[in-house]
Amino acid sequence: MILFLIKALLVIGLIYGFFGFRIITPLPLGAQWKTGLWAMLVFCFSALILAVITRHRLFGHWITPSLSWIAYTCLGFMTLMFPGILLKDTCLGVYYLIHKLLSPKRKQNWGTRKSKAGINPSRRIFLTNAGNAALTGTALVLTGYGVNRATREPDVVKVDVSIKGLPDPFRGFTILQISDLHISMTLKKKYIQKVVNRAGREQADMIVFTGDIADGREKDMGKDASPLSDLNARFGKYFVTGNHDYYSGALSWLNRIEHLGFTPLINEHRIIEKENAQIVLAGITDYSAGRIIPGHASDPGKALKGAPLSMPKIMLAHQPKSIFKTASLGVDLMICGHTHGGQYIPWNFLVSLDQPYVHGLHRHNATQIYVSRGAGYWGPPLRIGVPPEITVLRLVNVSPT
Repeated sequence: MILFLIKALLVIGLIYGFFGFRIITPLPLGAQWKTGLWAMLVFCFSALILAVITRHRLFGHWITPSLSWIAYTCLGFMTLMFPGILLKDTCLGVYYLIHKLLSPKRKQNWGTRKSKAGINPSRRIFLTNAGNAALTGTALVLTGYGVNRATREPDVVKVDVSIKGLPDPFRGFTILQISDLHISMTLKKKYIQKVVNRAGREQADMIVFTGDIADGREKDMGKDASPLSDLNARFGKYFVTGNHDYYSGALSWLNRIEHLGFTPLINEHRIIEKENAQIVLAGITDYSAGRIIPGHASDPGKALKGAPLSMPKIMLAHQPKSIFKTASLGVDLMICGHTHGGQYIPWNFLVSLDQPYVHGLHRHNATQIYVSRGAGYWGPPLRIGVPPEITVLRLVNVSPT
């Protein structure tokens, strides 16, 4: 974990440095102004390091949440600027290359050719700074919008899922999914209460939580999860672990989850009965859990062991890539999260490099899979183009063919 943090900070440091050299250095300002801007940049990066340290060393101190908000909001801004600068530089490079290739080649001295065929240096500087100003302004607006959207009440997404052979009593059965809350120094009890209040209005038959409850130790953040105990459903509340639960101390969080009224499914299943009809609800641990707690290695086969073959089967998992181990086991529907839908542009386009599905309902061979965008966020408190969600899945019947 420490090695990962060092690598992450090194990469982030390079992004901040890249911003400084491409945005601050070209500015037509005096040395004092530029020094001040560089000092601000160094402060923003230092705040990120301090936020990581104080979260563990000074958790209860008033400065810790403030540092975290400054650090992670700045990080969000920088991760919007970085691809923007790369795109701008690429476009300008192509423009200059085309201009050079299309400029007429005449027999004239070097000075004349430079003035007529080349780009005037002062014009080049003006275009560079004008582009940088437009890019910075856009990133600032997007950062403000992203923070606002991430901290507002999540959307409720309602999806009908057709299940072949679904018993009649389960027609219209609703499963409310919450995923990826990521309780942290910038996402605390107040927001969890918003999620609970909105989820409670749906009055679903069952509630499932598909992992990543927090980014921090249970002894520090457990109280922020307390509103989850207010959720109620006739057919129970169930939980499966996510990768961040293991980074944060999964065993302690599982104990807290049980006190909140959820039933953890650790590679196991339950038979859900309604009016003498039954379906199977199974749950597996996170795809990577075995690396941290060997006894928690994800095992879909174990989760379904002893489950009646004739019953419809629903599997809870955290990562969509678990579908590769699940699809051959006769599962009708897999419900998962993890991706956040990409959380914000343009990084949402990279999620598909790691996961087979990013958001929504899909069919994978004979199994359907639903991927939630998640109710919270990880890292930068931003949601741009990918709003947070609470999902209500309604089961509907499909006659056998």
